[in-house]
Amino acid sequence: MSASESAEADRRAVEAWFRRRGLPHVVRRKSQGRALLQRATPALVVLLVLDPLLSEYGALTAANHEDFTRRVDNPVYVLVELALLAAAIVAPVVAGWAVARGMRRLAGRGRLVLAWVVVVLTVAVLPAIEQRTGLHHGLWAYLLRNLLPVPILLALVYVGAGAIFNWALRNGFHQLRRIGTLASRALPLLMLVVLFSFFATEVWQVADALPRWRLWLVIAFLALLAVLFLSAVLSDELGAMVRTLHAVPLSDLVGHVAGTPLAALIDENGQKRAHPLTRSELANITLVLFLAQALQIAVFSMLVFGLFMLFGALAIKQSVVATWLGAEPTAGVLFGVHLPVTNALVQVSLFLAVFSGLYFAASVATDERYRQSFFEPLLADVRVSLAAREVYLTRWLTSG
Repeated sequence: MSASESAEADRRAVEAWFRRRGLPHVVRRKSQGRALLQRATPALVVLLVLDPLLSEYGALTAANHEDFTRRVDNPVYVLVELALLAAAIVAPVVAGWAVARGMRRLAGRGRLVLAWVVVVLTVAVLPAIEQRTGLHHGLWAYLLRNLLPVPILLALVYVGAGAIFNWALRNGFHQLRRIGTLASRALPLLMLVVLFSFFATEVWQVADALPRWRLWLVIAFLALLAVLFLSAVLSDELGAMVRTLHAVPLSDLVGHVAGTPLAALIDENGQKRAHPLTRSELANITLVLFLAQALQIAVFSMLVFGLFMLFGALAIKQSVVATWLGAEPTAGVLFGVHLPVTNALVQVSLFLAVFSGLYFAASVATDERYRQSFFEPLLADVRVSLAAREVYLTRWLTSG
């Protein structure tokens, strides 16, 4: 291999590394239109698997809806049905992750064939099966659930969202693996505080009285507060990291890029130039850092929601809920899916989970104990990316 071919191979490896980290806009050689369908395939697989599982679950629970009063007081039935719902949500993500890993091992033609197979299954085979089995009917259901997502995903991949989505998928798995850390370090103290609200009659009455659309507005308001808080904190942290890395020589970046494709390419004695972040790079890096924090908060909130749903289903009988509300509780529904619990429990669990997420977001950024466990690792990861960007641009700064 000639020197130029070796340099080109090194550059391709580095640029692929940036894309795997969800930073396509750091790469100076753009490839928006290249292998578009193949890059969108993992996301299409997620939708392909998710649609029939949720449809089948919805059909199953709807069939048992008339039996709700008898079934809701059976803890075994509640546990089995909640486990099926969790599996219906997790299985598509696992399938998308497995396809993404498998496609990296295939040759170019194999990736293209697999991508077209997934498209045909999504827009033709699956809708035909669902139509025959009665899982959904009509043109609008077909357009919204099977056909429309394909061009939307292709457009998102074209602007670089595919790399960010794949990174977010891997990061989401990483956060799921850290549920033990979340449960042992962040959850106990919060549960002591929030558990009193869970048994407050007024909370149940207020939550049950809210129409679902109005509850979503309350949740959106709390989520907006979290977004504004995180945006301010992350902007300050990112600005400080960029200023620090710009001020140090190349030799000081060696420790940051150790274990990356840049480690063997850095010239410690080379001339370092300032490379201010472009608008697209700043938006990309900020989005990745924000998503990493948001995924962490989302996993924590879902953990709290699941615990309250499980605890409420096991500990609070329907007759107690009726006493608190002054009326017979109705069956719980979430995103059109019937649940084996009361609607009041769903409402209360949603509200307390989002409130817990807001509390967790504030604690992670301000409390030193939480910060060291949950926030600093995210900042360290971005610090590596910024240091690698400096090395990459110093070695291969081009205009296109």
